[in-house]
Amino acid sequence: MKTIFETENPQEAKRIAAANNMAEFIWELVHNGWRDFKHTDYDYIPAWSKINDLLEKYDIDIDKLTG
Repeated sequence: MKTIFETENPQEAKRIAAANNMAEFIWELVHNGWRDFKHTDYDYIPAWSKINDLLEKYDIDIDKLTG
């Protein structure tokens, strides 16, 4: 796929260029990140609830962005 973006904002160009990596990171965090804490005494449930709340707030369905 070829996509062309035009911008005069260097920060915007960096965000667009990194979007795929960010989507993959979020997918990994949501689906596998909790596993590092599963067998510890850290209560990861509140953190993962917050992550899911923020995904909902920003209308991000990570499964539609990756795969």
